[in-house]
Amino acid sequence: MRLLVTLFLLVLILVLSRCGLPTRPMAEVPTPAAATARVTIEVRPPGARVFVNGLRSGITPASLTLPPGQHTIRIEQDGYEPLVETVSLVADADLVVSGQLVASPSSPVPGVTHTPVGEPVGVQPLPDLVVVRAQVELETGGACDYMSTQLGIRVWIENAGAAEAGPFVVQANDAYLEVPDGLAPGEKVSLWFAGYVHDGDNTVLVDATQQVDEIDEGNNRFSQRLPVPTLPPTCTPPSAEDPTSAHIATPPVATLPPVTAPLPPSATPSPPTPPPVAVTMRDGEIVIPTYPYASFTTQAWNETFNMPYSVLDRAAYNASNPAPINVTYHTFVVENEYLQLTFLREVGGRLYEVVYKPTGNRVTYRNPVLKPSPWGPPEQGWWLAAGGFEWGLPVEEHGYEWSIPWKLNATSDGRSVTVTLLDSAADDRVRAEIAVRLEAGAGCFTIRPRLENPTTAPLDVKYWTNAMLAPGGRNAPSANLRFVLPDAVTAVTVHSRGDDHLPDYNERMSWPVVNGVDLSRLGNWNRWLGFFEDPAEGEFIAVYDEEYDEGVVRVAPADVAQGAKGFAFGWQDLISPGNWTDDGSSYVELHGGPSPTFDDSVTIPAGGDLQWTETWYPVAGLGGLRYANASAALNLAAGNAQARVAVAVTHSWSGDLVLMLNGKERWRQGAALLPGLPFLATVPLGDNIPQKGRLTLRLEAPDGTVAAEYDADLDLK
Repeated sequence: MRLLVTLFLLVLILVLSRCGLPTRPMAEVPTPAAATARVTIEVRPPGARVFVNGLRSGITPASLTLPPGQHTIRIEQDGYEPLVETVSLVADADLVVSGQLVASPSSPVPGVTHTPVGEPVGVQPLPDLVVVRAQVELETGGACDYMSTQLGIRVWIENAGAAEAGPFVVQANDAYLEVPDGLAPGEKVSLWFAGYVHDGDNTVLVDATQQVDEIDEGNNRFSQRLPVPTLPPTCTPPSAEDPTSAHIATPPVATLPPVTAPLPPSATPSPPTPPPVAVTMRDGEIVIPTYPYASFTTQAWNETFNMPYSVLDRAAYNASNPAPINVTYHTFVVENEYLQLTFLREVGGRLYEVVYKPTGNRVTYRNPVLKPSPWGPPEQGWWLAAGGFEWGLPVEEHGYEWSIPWKLNATSDGRSVTVTLLDSAADDRVRAEIAVRLEAGAGCFTIRPRLENPTTAPLDVKYWTNAMLAPGGRNAPSANLRFVLPDAVTAVTVHSRGDDHLPDYNERMSWPVVNGVDLSRLGNWNRWLGFFEDPAEGEFIAVYDEEYDEGVVRVAPADVAQGAKGFAFGWQDLISPGNWTDDGSSYVELHGGPSPTFDDSVTIPAGGDLQWTETWYPVAGLGGLRYANASAALNLAAGNAQARVAVAVTHSWSGDLVLMLNGKERWRQGAALLPGLPFLATVPLGDNIPQKGRLTLRLEAPDGTVAAEYDADLDLK
């Protein structure tokens, strides 16, 4: 009997260990090295110049390593017609391009000069331009005296030959720089090119315009994926006039020395001079393992909204023992110097990924598989937790259109790119138009939902933007992720919960402390919880993961977008990730919409529409978050007779940072701020201060305009 009990306990422990969930988020699986293909070029006569996609890539015979995909190879030699071939390469393939160059009709075939046997051959010394190395860095390298966070490629070039190289041009991706004085034998030079390829190979070509005859033309080309560095701490080097001056802006995760004394009003620094980098856009592809749910769905019809929705036969699907297969989806990518936005048109037209380039982290959740979860509208019986931002209409939760293709249009006005997503052109039902705009030089983007009623009768509809978030780059939150609501929010409405100690559906609950537990911190949750501000009392809602020091902010006009909701799967006893994914990854949700809760609808008159604009942005390096608007995110803390100030802006901004204690100014510091570079400072408050006091942090422009302001009653000692 004792043996049976022991065996039963061992089996029980094994089952629980397999079913249990990690108490810490799983790290992302390291990205494998990029796949490549090999191309050998052998044409007659030898010595021809090789160009790949317009970039000079060596002399024949040549052996090249290229990424998979389509490439145009052009082979040129004086006196011959160019040979041009377009090849499509797959990973690990070996391809040989061979043939005979055809003599140009206008040029004689170059003859061969025979040297008599025994006659010495004269050798002319030649230069040899070599790409020594390349890396992504600031224009100032690792120095602290920089104002712009624009990263670029630093290239080191050496003349390894025995003769001087005259002037030549270097190409890095699509940018060109000249070395006007050339290089002497053994001499080196470094060049910095603004911009870099974030998600692919960076290509450098020396002597791109073929000005220099060299010993070896095959070492002029460099092409590989380059890591993105962490930005160094910033400073302003002391000037001769004022050796004690210092600037106190720092990048994410940097530590700041304390300010030695309350500072007098200072001259406002000039705004940073580098112009914003243009917003780019491009098509792409992504392979996502996808479960075969499409084979088990049928179309149903909602008579109220006059639109279809798909229903999953869950029993038949489960009985098929489904397994994912690789499916290629088309993407559309928009980026500036701070943000990269990737859209997945075929899966609900979603904003699939948001990458914050100052940290290199994806702040949105990305499910490594497309797997039907058991949630979504009950009549559908399934939902794809694909990740990113989805557009939910016309019913609550996630709506009907999260898995169907949307139409995507993109336009540029020279300083911004707007991606417009359309679900339908029908004139007998509600339809949605989602416009996502990214400006040059902005550390934020805007989302403008527009709901249209082209019918002849008013329509009551529901709409929610749902952002699935995992800031910090781990594709899962930590226990120290916090839901940040305006201080004015002291109670919320429960939508759903798994913890029976909390109020039930549609009941009010204090916020953030409930029964002595701070529910703003995810690690304090037991099971799942969803809650509404009901209605939104401030213009922002955010999540900030204090362990990873990174978060995401949503700013919306509360008079129109009255809905703000948070949701997470729990922590101590969270819902199993196996319901929606295969790798244990997880996320939290921020929802926003025009009605206070899922139970409420908005009425759109016949022929009318409803629209508003939201601002979203990542933040990092603040140590926490207390307040945000469309201009800045602020953190303010106090203790040990000091105040700790942190500011992150969404656009370049110049003015004074002001700290007040009980309404009296205690500190003022001029600053010129850029997105991606938070301002951090520790400000001594002095000895004669009360135990508690009201601290106010303000961003004040030269004309007196206040860009952002936050105040709170804090313990000062």
